[in-house]
Amino acid sequence: MNTEHLAIFINLAETLSFSRTALNMGVSQSAVSQTISSMEKFLGADLFYRTRKKVSLTPVGEAFYKDIKPIHHGYLDTIRRLEQMSAESKSKIRVGISGTMYEVAGLSQAISSYSAENPDVQFLIEQHNYHELVTKLNEGMLDLIFLHKDAIANQANINFKPLLAGTYAVAFKKGAFKGSDKLQISDLAGQRVVFLEDSIASPSLFALQKSLWQKVRDLQIVSANSMPSAFLSIQSGMALGILPSTALPLDPELTVLPLEGAGKAAEYGCAIQARTMSTVAIDFQGWLEAGKMAPVHEFG
Repeated sequence: MNTEHLAIFINLAETLSFSRTALNMGVSQSAVSQTISSMEKFLGADLFYRTRKKVSLTPVGEAFYKDIKPIHHGYLDTIRRLEQMSAESKSKIRVGISGTMYEVAGLSQAISSYSAENPDVQFLIEQHNYHELVTKLNEGMLDLIFLHKDAIANQANINFKPLLAGTYAVAFKKGAFKGSDKLQISDLAGQRVVFLEDSIASPSLFALQKSLWQKVRDLQIVSANSMPSAFLSIQSGMALGILPSTALPLDPELTVLPLEGAGKAAEYGCAIQARTMSTVAIDFQGWLEAGKMAPVHEFG
């Protein structure tokens, strides 16, 4: 007994006509009769009373119909959802970003180039903090996320691919701060500096911010609860930003200088679930890994 047999039984239970069920199911009347007979033999009970003038359900048939119909319909609904998910896994990708200036500028170029090569692929983009990005990826709400490696904490169920390497840098509006080609941590004394809240900053950036707060004299902190608000403070000249160079675009209105003594930033890349069903996410990650990301600031 298979799902096709169940579909024929359910239809016959509703039409009470072998000829009408044969027409509805696209099979011969004898095929309907043989299917019902084989089911009755399998169950060890008659499902229908049959006379020349009338077809009706037996008590066993009535009980079987009431029980099996919702199960059969639930099975069909599940198959349809899985088919839809399979189709979407080949044509739709849900991407999560943290909203850095580099992502807005650099990723837009990468996505545009990939879309030109794969016009049937649809991108759905969401912005979240690092913790939310990882949570939504693990829950299957996102197919691929962009972030710094230290935000993942070596989770075995996540496949991270590094795309860019960088260092910590000081960013500010052109002309808003005078300094040499390289800044020392001591040069930050008395300056207004944007600090990301711990829910927004990656672990290594948060540790650096904490260290600067303890070491730099008269440091004036401007708190930011999102990447866009931090970059608005930087671009408007309100404050300096201390961020990974991989978070900063090549913008002629923005000066970006390496911060000596701050160390290298965690690698920036993209991550997918190790057992993702999204074939397009796997393809896009591989495409990005082949050097398709926009360049970032490099310091000699």
